[in-house]
Amino acid sequence: MLKKYWMDKKWLAFLAVFILTIAATFIFYQKTDMSYEFADSSTIRYVKGKVTEVLSEELEKADGNDPRILGTQKVRVYIKEGEQKGKELEFDNVLSTTHNIYVKPGQAVLIKADMPEGAAPYYSIFNYDRTGGIAAIAVIFILLMALVGRSKGIKSVIGLLYVFLLIIGFLIPAIYSGWPPVLATVLMAVTASGVSMILLNGFSAKTWTAILSTVAGILIAAFVFAIFAWILSVDGYKLDEVEELILVSNSSGMKVGDILFAGTLVSSLGAIMDMTMSVAAPLYEMREANNKMSSREIYRTGLKIGKDMIGTMCETLVLAFTGTAITTLLLLKAYGIHMDQLLSSDYIAIELAQGLTGSIAVILAVPITSLLAGLSGKKGVHYL
Repeated sequence: MLKKYWMDKKWLAFLAVFILTIAATFIFYQKTDMSYEFADSSTIRYVKGKVTEVLSEELEKADGNDPRILGTQKVRVYIKEGEQKGKELEFDNVLSTTHNIYVKPGQAVLIKADMPEGAAPYYSIFNYDRTGGIAAIAVIFILLMALVGRSKGIKSVIGLLYVFLLIIGFLIPAIYSGWPPVLATVLMAVTASGVSMILLNGFSAKTWTAILSTVAGILIAAFVFAIFAWILSVDGYKLDEVEELILVSNSSGMKVGDILFAGTLVSSLGAIMDMTMSVAAPLYEMREANNKMSSREIYRTGLKIGKDMIGTMCETLVLAFTGTAITTLLLLKAYGIHMDQLLSSDYIAIELAQGLTGSIAVILAVPITSLLAGLSGKKGVHYL
């Protein structure tokens, strides 16, 4: 009974921390000043609507291999929300090469309503209303997680939502308002990994080993990226969006130079967590089956398990970064960029630093996890 009560106390403490961090994140988001905008958008509203009728069209096919249609549609749209809710409005939908939203009757759309003071409002179709589709995909994902993973699947969804909350509610506002990106990202990553792993696997030596190994992996990633950034001379000022970021930093104090690190660590965090738990779990199962295994045997076994996973995990990380680069690589090829130019470009240097940083952190997570798993079985060594 005493042990059960202690476990209950630990879960109550965890629940308190879970709720407090969520509340603190909401408060932090509300209190953080992110009011700076590139342009005054106070007169602009975005409202949902539904196309009831296409009154007329003046359209033609684009030139060459471009399959899009250009021209103008005159549409009637039912407004679902806002000041004009319940009304039907008629306006032109212009289809160009830069803004091409072709609509049909019955289609859900997002309408941009520009209502300057002292002038007639101007309406245009901003984009398709994708909220319904996104909600449907999210429901399918959650149902599959629940059906296949059962209770752990549901816990995984809760953990995922918690991580998203920390990123949107804490990390983005913190960096935007001038916090050091390295500090903000490490705090977010440590909190997210700790809460997610305890939520999914409970209080056990296996969980604490995975958490400590993940924290070590995060710190290694920070150190490795700092070295790569120095060797390759890359930082946030080499990003394509640097001019816009500098404008924001002039108002908010945002530290542009370290933003690149934040993106690298967030991208690598999932792989590090996956590797540490994937190595820790079988080691503790083996220890339960054979409690005579020495720390050295556990360490060597962990290395063997990790070797089979390192290759595919590192490929996953590198391919994830490369996949986002395909469009840019195609354009660079079209511009006739030479190999020396490509290898020396900011773009390739950044992609290389990001991909290899995560991969090295994942590789080193294997011996760290194996070592901690071996030590946890020694007399006098306990993780809470």
